[in-house]
Amino acid sequence: MNKINQNKITFRLILLAISIIFLSLTILCLPVLFNYNSKVEIIEKNFNKNFKIYLNSSANISFKPFPKPHLLVEKASLNLTKYIENEDLINTSNLKIFIKLKDIYLRSFDNFVSTEISNSNLNIKISDLSEIRKHLYQKINKPIIFKNCKIFIRNVKKEVILISPIKQISYKINNKSRNKNFKIDGELFGLRFNSVWKRNYDFPKISNHKIKISNPKLEINNNF
Repeated sequence: MNKINQNKITFRLILLAISIIFLSLTILCLPVLFNYNSKVEIIEKNFNKNFKIYLNSSANISFKPFPKPHLLVEKASLNLTKYIENEDLINTSNLKIFIKLKDIYLRSFDNFVSTEISNSNLNIKISDLSEIRKHLYQKINKPIIFKNCKIFIRNVKKEVILISPIKQISYKINNKSRNKNFKIDGELFGLRFNSVWKRNYDFPKISNHKIKISNPKLEINNNF
């Protein structure tokens, strides 16, 4: 009799576990049915609000529940200034905008968590460097991540003068330490390097930039 009762309890626990998993998957996948293309203007506007980067989407926007809930923009151009006469800073077919699940159900696109750009090219002109510096020193942005990208530096004639494969760029603000960090793990002229730029908002006129090269072993540390 005890064995029968134990089997009943085990069966109920298994059934409960299956029900919870099925319900969780259903809740996660339901937002896939929403039409996000009708919210393009709102998403673009709030992308700039959260990341201080101008987004222009020209293709489908969909919701992906895994590995974390996010919006996938299949074709996008990104710029630091609103009006672009020539080439965009970034053109990507893999832009992820991470968003809280509750905001997805509320169809609220005001508060994004972070954004990730992968397998894309960054076309940086010499004239863009001042805008990048302005973003570092003057903008308050949510975390921006680049993965497996390439940086192309171009001169005034749009000729490529430098190519740098990038494994990862992490650009975010630590609210607890009040530090703004810009970290690059990449390669230049065949040399692997790690670059960390840091600025503390308690001492806004001071910034630190450290570059480490693995082989040959070299470290450069600058305080500005």
